[in-house]
Amino acid sequence: MWNATLDRRENEVMRALLTLSAGKARFLASPAEMLAIMRGKCDELRLERTLFSLAQDGYFDVICTDRKGEKTYVVEMRPKGLSFVRSTHADRRRLILRLVVAALCGLASALIGILLKHLIA
Repeated sequence: MWNATLDRRENEVMRALLTLSAGKARFLASPAEMLAIMRGKCDELRLERTLFSLAQDGYFDVICTDRKGEKTYVVEMRPKGLSFVRSTHADRRRLILRLVVAALCGLASALIGILLKHLIA
């Protein structure tokens, strides 16, 4: 999944959160779990900055807490965060449509060029 409005790290964090949420609107997530899902693509400091950045953008609400000595985030998804999957699919469809239209326009211009070449010659 890829969303055009978010950068690569934000997309990875959103995918990790949606994986951990398992369809729930409110859930607990530890940085270790998120980094394991993200396969270590960023460190804990960048993860926290990205989380709070996405929270400011309105994707979810996040509270940092301590659970049995381990840092844990309480995450509550907002409507913008829940619609992340749908918007990524729409962005992918839009990109594919643009590529198909560009290919068809290129093919049409090539055929018109060949037709004009045969008409003039």
